[in-house]
Amino acid sequence: MKHSRLIATTAIVVLAAMGAAAPGASGAGLTASQSPYHVSLKASTTQAIAGETQVKLTGQVIPQPPEASKVLVQVQYEHQDTWIKLGTATVKANGTYKFVTTPKSRKDLVYRVVKTTDKVAKQDLSPERGVKVQGWVYLTLMKTSAGEGVTAGTLPINGDNYQQSLYTPTTVTSGFVEYTLGHHSTLLDTTFGLSDRTETGGKAAIRLTADGVAKYERTFDLGVSDHQVLDVTDAYRIRISFAQVSGTPATEPAAGSARVLTD
Repeated sequence: MKHSRLIATTAIVVLAAMGAAAPGASGAGLTASQSPYHVSLKASTTQAIAGETQVKLTGQVIPQPPEASKVLVQVQYEHQDTWIKLGTATVKANGTYKFVTTPKSRKDLVYRVVKTTDKVAKQDLSPERGVKVQGWVYLTLMKTSAGEGVTAGTLPINGDNYQQSLYTPTTVTSGFVEYTLGHHSTLLDTTFGLSDRTETGGKAAIRLTADGVAKYERTFDLGVSDHQVLDVTDAYRIRISFAQVSGTPATEPAAGSARVLTD
């Protein structure tokens, strides 16, 4: 009888233990549900122009987070170790999100997206997406490598005013200016022509070279302008030359609002 009671008592203890373990089973399910989110990230481009190019960041959060959940968008700039909050994006009902941003500086950068822990799943970081950023810089704001007879300022060319222009004044028959790009620039954007302050009949020649190779040359009359976007990829140094055509009235040949796209 004592042996039978011992067996019965043992059975009751085992059943009680199983009953006590039931909440634990639920807890195990909760732990399983708290595996990390999976956050994807795509960037619409790998190259951008500061202040111009919109970068669209898109991705998906799996599993579907609670309604109206947001992801945190972060950015890390070159030569920096810290991540900076850029903004947030709302996760839609299908788990996708979208964030649009425009780089403001010429610093290369990396984006990532964070979905923080909630009742559905634990935090996850998206893959990182890098973007190389260039920006427009006026030549007048850059240090000259060499030059003579060239002035910087605002002047009218063919009826339009151009700030940050390079030109030779009427008192100079020829001049030049050089800038070292150091293989960091890709495009040069400018409008060539004669200042509207030039006397009728004046003529002048304008020439641009990159590492000694002519990229542009033309002789101008008054009332003519020529907007150019020239390829200076991998150029180490550029030179802009202005020369009055002898026997014609004094002129002001110019490179209006000359700028380079550089990193």
